[in-house]
This record gives sequence, C-alpha cells and structure tokens, in this order.
Amino acid sequence: MKAAMRPYFIHAILLSIALLLPGCGGGAKLNNAENKQLTVEVDHSGARGALIENPPTRIGTLKTTHFTEQLQAAMPSLLAIAGTPKCDVDFHHFEYSTVGAAEEQTTASGGLMVPTGNDPICRGPRPVLLYGHGSSLLRNVNMADISGANSRAGNAIQIAALYAAQGYIVVAPNYAGYDTSTLSYHPHHIADQQSKDMIDALTAARKAFPNLSNPVAENGKLFITGYSEGGYVSMATHRAMQAAGMTVTASVPQSGSYAESVSYESLGLPGALNRLGAISLESRLQMAMQLTAWQKAYGNIYDSPTDVYAVADAKAIETLLPTTRPLDSLIGAGKFPKFLLGTDMPGYSSLSNLDSVNYGPPAQSLLTTPYVTRLANDIASHPCPITSATEPLDCVTANTTRSAWLKNDLRTWAPTAPMLMCGGKADTEVVFLNAQLTQAYFLQHGSSVSLLDVDSAISSTDPFAGAKSVFASTRQSVVAAGGDPLSAENYHGNMVFAACAVAARDFFNQF
Repeated sequence: MKAAMRPYFIHAILLSIALLLPGCGGGAKLNNAENKQLTVEVDHSGARGALIENPPTRIGTLKTTHFTEQLQAAMPSLLAIAGTPKCDVDFHHFEYSTVGAAEEQTTASGGLMVPTGNDPICRGPRPVLLYGHGSSLLRNVNMADISGANSRAGNAIQIAALYAAQGYIVVAPNYAGYDTSTLSYHPHHIADQQSKDMIDALTAARKAFPNLSNPVAENGKLFITGYSEGGYVSMATHRAMQAAGMTVTASVPQSGSYAESVSYESLGLPGALNRLGAISLESRLQMAMQLTAWQKAYGNIYDSPTDVYAVADAKAIETLLPTTRPLDSLIGAGKFPKFLLGTDMPGYSSLSNLDSVNYGPPAQSLLTTPYVTRLANDIASHPCPITSATEPLDCVTANTTRSAWLKNDLRTWAPTAPMLMCGGKADTEVVFLNAQLTQAYFLQHGSSVSLLDVDSAISSTDPFAGAKSVFASTRQSVVAAGGDPLSAENYHGNMVFAACAVAARDFFNQF
C-alpha cells in the first residue's frame, strides 16, 4: 500500500482550518469555561491501557461556525459529504501504554476528538467511534493534529467532520511506532499487536472522558472503522474484542487486506516474479516495514538480516521505518536500495523492459535471491487452499515467512455484531477480492456480513445510494482535474476513501 495518502479534496482547507484552532499549549491544561488550571495525573506504570497524562493535552477547539465557513469557501464537496457541522470539536492529544509485536512494553499516542456545544446531538452521553488510519511510511502521524505538519491531517479533518462534528466521540490511535511512540518500528499487519494497540488506546481514552476541560460521557455504543491498513486493523480489533467478550455495536472495515495471504501466495504462481511490472519505492519500503514487523513478532524470519536483505548495511533496514526523512531522499542518501531483486534471479535474462526495472546488481537490491527463490518454491510445492470459503488456511508450511502471513490472515472467526465491509471493485492497491473472500468465509461460518462495492450502480431502493453518489462525484472531480481515476492514488486514496467513509457513517446511524 502506498504511504501517507490524503484525500485530494481536503488539502485546500487544512491550513485555513488549522489557523482557527486556538492552541492550548503543551504544558498546563486550561478549563475552557473558567480558564482554570487542571491537575494532571501521570501514570508511567507501563500497564496496558494506562493513560500517561490525565487529562491529556487539548491542542485546540474547532468552532462550528468557522468550520462551516471554511468548508464552504475552500472545499464545499467535503461539507456536502459530511453535512453541516453541528458541534464544536475539542482536539486532544493523548499518550498511552501498550505493547509491541513481541509483547515488549512501549507507548503510543492518539487523537481524541470530543463534540461540544448546545445542539442536543452534542450533549449528554455520546456514541464512541474507534478509528484506524491507513498505512504511513512517515513517522509524523498525529490524528489529533489537522495542520500540514501531520502526514494524516487530511484523514483527521475528514473524521472530525464526519463524526465528531456530528456528535460522536472519536478515539483515533496513531499506532505504536508513530508520533511520540517509543517503539523503533511499526508492527504493520500484526493482527494480535494492532488489536491490542487499538483496545489499549480506547481504554486509556475512556479514563480521560470525565477529566477533560469539557467532560464527556459515552452512551454504551461502540463503533469501529478504518481504511486500508485501518480497515485491516478495525477487523482485527473487532475479532479481538469479540473473543474477549467486549461489546461492539457495529463495525465497518474499509478496503483492508483481510485475506492477506492471497496476494502473497500468488507469488508462487508460475512466472509470477517475472511479471511484477514496475514496483514503486513506496511498495518496496512497505515490504521492508512488513518484514521487520514479522521478524519482531515471531523472531524467525531470519537469523541475520543479511539472510533476507542483499544490501551491505542490512541491519539498518530494521530501524529505517517509519521515517522522518522524505521518502524520495532515502535512496540517494544510501539508506535504501534502488532495486527490489538482483539480476542473479532465475529468468532475469528473458524479462521484458517493463519488468526488468525491478532488477539490479545484487548488492543494490533489497531481497537476496536465495531468500526469494526458497519462498517462491515453497509456495509452488506446497500450495494452500487460500480461496476456499471453508478452510482457506488449512495447510502447513515450514517456511517462516509464509507462516507469518498465514497467521495474520483474518479468516479465522465469524462476527456476531453487525459488520459492513466496504471497498471498490477496481482497486489495485488493496484488491476487492480481499473483501469478497472474507465475506464468503463469514457467510460459510454462519455470519451475515454485508459487502458494499461503492463502484456499482445505484438501485431504486439502495440504502447506500449516498455513498455511491459520493464515489461518482469524486470520480468526476478527479477527471475534471486531469487525473487518472483508475490510478491507485485516486481510486484507492481518494474515490473509495471518501465513499466508504460516508457509507460507514450511514451504517452506524442505523444503531
């Protein structure tokens, strides 16, 4: 998945809205109404779900009038999608204790968006939305910050507009490895860790609710959603909470790699490694981040980084990501190799010009030829029934990398609370087959999970006509701006992103 994608229709409003946020500073916490200093309790116990500072820092408040005016002036499309803001929104940055992929003690942070104001929808006990953001190769992820300094600013302002400004309490973790987290890596798609991270963030945020400058209470309804990596994380979190007996009102995983082993296993098809097309820098970096996550979680992907990575300074790959450097500077600075595979790979001499761009001198390539060859041969020799609706993971492999991705495939349970999976059929970033196969598995195992393709025709009684209309209008805007509506950035990062966000809120509003 590409890193740090933000919806194009939000960019123009970020600076103007951020300028309206009255900062609270990083030290004393001020009561909005009485301007009194609040007592801060500190918890450095390291216990999972500990709120490190209670109450957390309030970065600022976005007033309803200003929010509406700026949306209308700068980008009315988001206003039309989200609806007129009904609530002021307090943005709090909170830090909490959680664990890494190897159960090591660490910290993470997140954004807490709290609705305030006189409208009845903003007062009294409110529903809670637990939100998972998409993948980022950049470390500066802060869902409490809607300024341009945050690589997820567009995502944060959209969630604020769709949910917090409409009366939801939003808990949006940044995940371990980002922002102020003390973890040196990100446990990308480690389902066990990421679900614990989300649950720990929710536990910590709930401790803050009564102590905020504008205290808030929940009404017993908990909704879970997220997009791309966040779609995967939201499903993993729903699974973990159900197993723990925790109540989930409903969830909407969006465009996630739930059936994650399917894409990986396709590498074992005859000639697959000779038909890769051009692999982007972001995709190669994502691969390195994933390998590090698997190694940290299971400790058996390699004995030494040089078993997998061909570059001389292979050990440095483990701590490279997420990064604070511009992505396009990593190769020039000698921090990351230029190529994915070495020219000593079998079949290299017969490659087309398009496919050969992934190959270079072995010492300048990411993955060693022996590692890739062993992996591909194992897939071809010991296939798994990965498209089965009954037991897709019913296979055994001695290859530790395959074991890692099979372990993190989410087709292992059946949700009992309502769930809608949302995506787009032409998505090349996270293929829609993930959702189709996962729904088929759920249905086979007694769960009536719904599936929405926002890139489909609107029927006369379509409950998701609004979301599909958003997809169509966003597509028109992309085309009008001269963009390619089928590119991963536009289709996955903009069009489906916007439509599924609306579908999720429409779904949640039923409960």
